[in-house]
Amino acid sequence: METKPLKLVMIRRGTSKVSNVPSDNLVTFIREKVLLGTDELSGDGNSWIRVDQHYQLRKYFLSNEEAVLGFTSDSTPGSSAKFCPPSDLKDELKEMVRLLKDINE
Repeated sequence: METKPLKLVMIRRGTSKVSNVPSDNLVTFIREKVLLGTDELSGDGNSWIRVDQHYQLRKYFLSNEEAVLGFTSDSTPGSSAKFCPPSDLKDELKEMVRLLKDINE
């Protein structure tokens, strides 16, 4: 027996539940940060899975290593990951550069 893809799913965030969400829109919602990795997804309302653990959707979320290191990767073929440090780390690095310059003078 062939399993057909679901056209509509349910999304749950905490105690809030939204029904009849078109499955074709899930990737768009993830990219627009409307749908979070911690949100849960269900086809029947009985069994739920975190969106960032769903086998087809997890690739749209950063892995833990990428998140810690600040790597981002755009979706164009052949593009490479680029380093984007968090702003507080940037400030610390700038301060370190200033201190090293002072030491070397």
